[in-house]
This record gives sequence, structure tokens and C-alpha cells, in this order.
Amino acid sequence: MTSVEDRVRLLEEQLTELRDVRAIEELAARYHSLCDGGWAGDSHPDLDALVALWVPDGVYDINAARPPCRGHDEIRAQFLRLRSSMPWILHTLMNPEVEVRGDTATARFKAVAYYRRGGGSHVVVGSYDGAFARTPDGWRFTSWVADLAHGDVLS
Repeated sequence: MTSVEDRVRLLEEQLTELRDVRAIEELAARYHSLCDGGWAGDSHPDLDALVALWVPDGVYDINAARPPCRGHDEIRAQFLRLRSSMPWILHTLMNPEVEVRGDTATARFKAVAYYRRGGGSHVVVGSYDGAFARTPDGWRFTSWVADLAHGDVLS
């Protein structure tokens, strides 16, 4: 039989892991919320808040036709481009698979994005693969990579 101290320690470890998983899910959701917009102002409206989701040398890779963005300056420039190239966008995020290992974690999320570009409405589906680090400011992306499985024009 395990001691009360052992059971309490195990419960504390499980609670910490659950809090970490939830914090990573919230980080991914915050990314999508900060990207979305266009119906009452710009998409990607708060560049500072978006960039702050990454560690300073983080990687952001959402476009297979462009090299990955590395570091805050390149990530900010990408969001500024997206503001004009996708003036209206809405994301959904689902099916989180999060694995925490101490102060690092990995995760995969399925996603659907609806957006307008060049006068047409589009949809794209795929997944995001993330790597994360615990920082003094909470969990942050070290890498966030989109793997787009399918896209189509809706109109």
C-alpha cells in the first residue's frame, strides 16, 4: 500500500501535468484568436501579442512556398503580410494531442481555416505541429508548423 505522502505527490504531479496541457491548449487557441478577424477591423490585429507567443528564437512555418520564419522579427513580418493577404480569416482548432516532458512539450492539433483572398472565399484543413517551452511568462511556442492537407475555393 502506498503512503499518503506518495498519493499526494502523485496527485500533485498529475495536476501539474493537466495544468500544463491546458495551458498549451490555451496558447494554441490564443494564437488562432489573435490571427482571426476582418469583420470588425484587421485580421492579425495585435502583432505584439502574436509575436509574444514565441520564444525569441522560435520558428513559425505556415507556408510551404516560403522558408520558415525564425525569430521575432521574421515572425512579425509574416503576420504583417498575412494581415494584407488574408484580410478576413477564422480558425477552428480541435483534437489536441499534447505531451508534456518537464519544461518542454510537443503537440498536434487538427485545424480548419476559412479565409478570403483575392475576392474569393477559401477553406483549408490540416494540422499544426508544435514544440513548446515553459518560460517565466508561461508556455511559449518554440516551433509552430502547419501541415496543410487540403484547400479549396468556396466561391
